[in-house]
Amino acid sequence: MHQEQKRDFDAAAANWDQEPRRVKLAQDVVAAIRRELPLHGRMEVLDYGCGSGLVTLGLQPFIGKITGADSSRGMLDVLAGKARERGVGNVATALLDLEHQQLDGSYDLITSSMTMHHVKDVPALIASFVPALKEGGWLALADLEAEDGRFHDDPTGVLHHGFAREFLVEEFSRNGLSDVRVVIAAAMEKPGANGEVRTYPVLLWLGRK
Repeated sequence: MHQEQKRDFDAAAANWDQEPRRVKLAQDVVAAIRRELPLHGRMEVLDYGCGSGLVTLGLQPFIGKITGADSSRGMLDVLAGKARERGVGNVATALLDLEHQQLDGSYDLITSSMTMHHVKDVPALIASFVPALKEGGWLALADLEAEDGRFHDDPTGVLHHGFAREFLVEEFSRNGLSDVRVVIAAAMEKPGANGEVRTYPVLLWLGRK
């Protein structure tokens, strides 16, 4: 069952990074992006649905400037605090919800990790990203491969139980992106209610404008 009620990410922000699986997933997504895309020091990047900035700060050393955007002020405050502690000057934050706002700016890379399953209209989200990409810019979206609904311990705010590979490939192509491909970014292992450990692939969809 899909949960229309939104999760309170502001309340979860302070302790978000204390889950080791979450930190490892972000590291794996960053590694996959670095492996698949030609990152360089002049790139302007948007990380949408950045949360506490695990992916944002993972990409930060390899690009020119990155903006972490999220609809949770609490998450953005955590990201800003971590950036200050590390003394990095190329990280900005933006309070942004593309279900109710338009995306401004122009980017060499727009990325988003584990955000799409919280978004009701994913094709509309993808369509909102593409005009903000520079010519030759990349879209890189990571999320669960379609699963049976057992991944999330708390289903609040979960609107999709992952995505079929072909569904997002078709949406990327429909929006005019080229070099569209899908790779496995991570494999998350989680115990079920009966103690059985299950593996959930996290995919990275890539396309170039």
